[in-house]
Amino acid sequence: MPSGRYETIILYSRNDAFGDGLIRIPALRAARTAFPDSFIVYGTTRSSSLEHSLNRHARHLVDAINVRTPLARLVADHRKGKERLAVVDFRISARWLLQASASLLGRGIAYEANFPAFALSWRLGHRPEARPGHNAWRYHRLIERLAGKRLPFDHRLEPSPAARAAARSLADGKHAPMIIIAAHGSASKRMSADQVAAIADSLIADGANLLYVKTPGDGPDMAELAQRVPKLRLVDSAAIGGVDIGDILLALGEFADLYIGAEGGTAHLMATVMTPMVILNGGANMTRWKPLSNCVDVIATRHASPTGLVADVPAPTLIEAAQRMLATRRRDHPHLPDKPVSAAALGQRHA
Repeated sequence: MPSGRYETIILYSRNDAFGDGLIRIPALRAARTAFPDSFIVYGTTRSSSLEHSLNRHARHLVDAINVRTPLARLVADHRKGKERLAVVDFRISARWLLQASASLLGRGIAYEANFPAFALSWRLGHRPEARPGHNAWRYHRLIERLAGKRLPFDHRLEPSPAARAAARSLADGKHAPMIIIAAHGSASKRMSADQVAAIADSLIADGANLLYVKTPGDGPDMAELAQRVPKLRLVDSAAIGGVDIGDILLALGEFADLYIGAEGGTAHLMATVMTPMVILNGGANMTRWKPLSNCVDVIATRHASPTGLVADVPAPTLIEAAQRMLATRRRDHPHLPDKPVSAAALGQRHA
C-alpha cells in the first residue's frame, strides 16, 4: 500500500503467548517510528502477553491494547468519518486473512496481511515479494510495507535498575563463567531433574557459577535439586524484592556467559539481551522461531533423544554443547572479560 498519514493503525494478532509477544515488539517499535502521530491500537482475538507480562515494554509503543476483540469491531470503533485507517494483520491463517481482506475491500482502508508473498496487498506494476523467513522479520516487514520505507529493527529489551540490583545480589560477585539454566515449562518443553543435576554437577566441577531459575510451568522439584546439587543456586519464580522474575532474568542475561533451556518464551527473553544459549528444540521451525540472539546452539530433540522428547535428551549431549559454546566464545572473543559481576563492575558497565 502507498505510504501516507493514517489517523488510526490497527495491529492485529490471534493470540500472544510470551514468546509471540516478544517477537512482535520490533514491529511495534517500527510502527511508532514510522507513524509517530497516529493512534496505534494493538488488538487480539484472544489474550496477549503484551497486555500483562510484557506490558512495561509495549505500553509506550501503542495507544491502546484491546484483547479478545474481533477485528471487525475494532475497525467499526475506529472508523470515524473520512479518517484514514490502516490494518496490519499478523495472523497466519489464510482463511482469516482472506476473510478480513474481503471485508475491507472497497472501504478505503489500507490492509497489510501476513500472507504468502504479501499477495493481499500486491500492487499493479510491482513484483511479488517473498516474506522473510523469521516471524519477527515478517511482522516488521509488514510495517515497512505500510510505511513505504525501511525502518530500524530492534528486538532488545532493557532491564529495570531494580532488576539489575537484584541480579547483582543473585550473581554473588563470583569471577567465573556464569550459566543460567531454566527447565520448567509446558509438558513438551520441560527438562528433567536428572538432566539439570548432571549438567550442574559437570559444569560446576569445571568452575562455572550456575543459577537455576524457576520459570512458569511444571518442572524439577526445587527441594530435590537443592539436595542433589548443593552448589547449584536456586531462584524461585516469585518476585524478588517486588521485582518480576522476567525482569531479573533480563538483568542476569546481560552478563551471563550461557543460557541452557528449551526453545520457548524464556529463550526468546534471553535473546533480547543477546545471551549466548544452548536450546533444546522439540519440533519448532527454527527458520521462523530461532531466538534472535547473537550466538545460539540448537539441539534438535528428534535426533538427540530416543523418544524425541526434551526430557529424554542425554545429559552428556547438553554438557558437550555447553562446553563447546563456552570454548568457542573464548576462542573467537579472546578479549571478552571474564564477566566479574561485582557491584562495582556492573555499576561501571551500566553507568
